[in-house]
Amino acid sequence: MAPIDYSIKGIDKIVQVDGDIKNVEVTRLTAPGENYLSLVLRVDIEVEKNGHRKTVNAVAKRLPLGKDPMGGEFRYFAMNSEIKFYSEILPILTKFSSEYGVDSRQLYAKFLGFRLSLNPTKTEADDEVTMLVENLIPQGYQNEDRFIGFDLVTSKAILKSLALFHAVPIALRSKDPEQFKIVKDFLNTPHPHPPKGPPGEENKNGPPEGHEGPDRLLLKAIQNIPECSPFITRLEPVLNKPWGPGGSQPGVEPWATISHNDLWVNNVMIKAQPGKEPIIKLVDFQGCRYQSFGRDVVFLLLTSIRNDVHKEHFDDLLRFYYDEFTKLLKQFDLDLELTYDEYLKELETAAKDGETKHSLSFTNMVFGEKNSSLDVAVQDVDFMAMMKTKIENMNEYQKAKIILMLSEVCKRNWI
Repeated sequence: MAPIDYSIKGIDKIVQVDGDIKNVEVTRLTAPGENYLSLVLRVDIEVEKNGHRKTVNAVAKRLPLGKDPMGGEFRYFAMNSEIKFYSEILPILTKFSSEYGVDSRQLYAKFLGFRLSLNPTKTEADDEVTMLVENLIPQGYQNEDRFIGFDLVTSKAILKSLALFHAVPIALRSKDPEQFKIVKDFLNTPHPHPPKGPPGEENKNGPPEGHEGPDRLLLKAIQNIPECSPFITRLEPVLNKPWGPGGSQPGVEPWATISHNDLWVNNVMIKAQPGKEPIIKLVDFQGCRYQSFGRDVVFLLLTSIRNDVHKEHFDDLLRFYYDEFTKLLKQFDLDLELTYDEYLKELETAAKDGETKHSLSFTNMVFGEKNSSLDVAVQDVDFMAMMKTKIENMNEYQKAKIILMLSEVCKRNWI
């Protein structure tokens, strides 16, 4: 493959810096196989002011360079959505929480700027869409190994951050309905059909006629795992059921809030602090929806904690999130009560409504080949062929996670 030019045109019009830009270096940040909807770049901007130079470390997200006939519409939507989240929604949420002495800004990387197009009159993203946030890596943040997942201490720190992420919009709904409507309208923006499920009018992005879709292929692969045999009867209806528009039902108040909808290992940045709780940053807000808090809790715990932590502390982690979430409801002075039984029922509903299937299907991404030979960020992609290859090459990490996941969801009636 010929060298790729990752340079960003007109970056001085995107990022406002204190001084003069002297040099900009743009390189790939993430390895092949780590991102699917965006090309993620490291951007180091050298700035001079009064004879002194400093480097602004940033991360840029752009559209993938390759073609994906099935995911193209969703890619543009995702970029538009994340830009609006950072530029319009996040300031509402963080300003509101600060009025109650709660610093929710700590959850996010600093937003540095965006452009939808090189054409300033455009109001929707085109191929030149670009957004930049601060690069957290030079500050000591990193992703965990997605094949392994989070340890107990880190899992608790993430759940604590997630509880805050969920509690702020619920409080905003009660305390400032006018501002909340802006947030809710954003979250309820219709999403394009994702590239999943069988063909037909209700899912135009399904596999070609005569070809089996990823869910059917995954079911066949799981049927070949002996340890999964006790769960197959309950699993078959789940993986054979078509994905509906958007893949799930809207949230029901009072427990509908902002759902990240993609909270797994790669979308959490962690800064270790010896002897202290790690600092957590949440990233990648391309698919947020107005849904139950339970969706993120179920998806995160099923896909992204270490297997030993799952076996020994799953109940502890469920209780930990509940305690943090209900504590925040009181801190925001809300007249809302959530019993532990009601909380568990909310998780069960979220799991059955789609998160069990979401989690099982997503193991194809979590345990996909590292440093993949197919670079979906820069090469043309046949999504169905890619998924077929992933499933046919399922590794032992994925099999172990699926066994654990199915055991858990069947035990809890999450399926």
